[in-house]
Amino acid sequence: MVLEDRVAVITGAGRGIGQGIALRFAKEGARLVVQDIEHAHLEDTASQLRAAGAEFVTVAGDVSVTADVERCFDTAVERFGGVDVAVNNAGIGGEGMPLLMTSDDGFDRVIAVNLRGVFLCCRAAGKRMVARGRGGRIISVASQAGKTGYPLLGPYSATKAGVLLMTQVLAKELAPQKITVNAVCPGTIDTPLLRGGVEVLAKAQGTTFEDVVANLFPAIPLGRVGYPADVAKLVTFLASDEADYMTGQAINITGGQEMH
Repeated sequence: MVLEDRVAVITGAGRGIGQGIALRFAKEGARLVVQDIEHAHLEDTASQLRAAGAEFVTVAGDVSVTADVERCFDTAVERFGGVDVAVNNAGIGGEGMPLLMTSDDGFDRVIAVNLRGVFLCCRAAGKRMVARGRGGRIISVASQAGKTGYPLLGPYSATKAGVLLMTQVLAKELAPQKITVNAVCPGTIDTPLLRGGVEVLAKAQGTTFEDVVANLFPAIPLGRVGYPADVAKLVTFLASDEADYMTGQAINITGGQEMH
């Protein structure tokens, strides 16, 4: 088990990619703090972790709220003695509107969750890792939309691009403390977030789910959509000792949709 006895905080772990990462980390022996804003989603993950015999604690909260983030990371220290791995996964898709039609509130909420939330989690994790003096891993879930802009995903793309540059900055700042900072960039992953976002776009355009996917996203060279388990494999690698010479990277997990 490549993560045996390591303590990992995973945000947005109630479903989708975050849930997939939590289940994979549990399989690899990690002790977990799983966070989500939705109590029902969090309990679904918790039930699966219990069935797997994992050692974990759940924390409900909003990653855009400083007090909630601090409470989440304090829980890791109080329950398990520290934080070895932070996976900043919580995110939202936004309104699915052209930029000229995007509301102030819609734009601000995406920024608050996807960019401010990652900043708050990076700061909370980094401070605790530095104070402990044992190094660590900070891994943020960005998107291929942070490398290539997609119509109707303006605020989302902007936040994910911001995550990539923040990852580079933190990687340079925290390298002397043996803390690596990397990002993963999923493509078209079959998650509730993707399905919900595409359905919003389909309704706005008066078309179908299938048509939106075909028109919005480029073809996938490997011939299938991705799944949370695909992303979890990559995140597990970045959290392990095998990735101890990698930092500041933004790694695609897209089936070939994004190649830079």
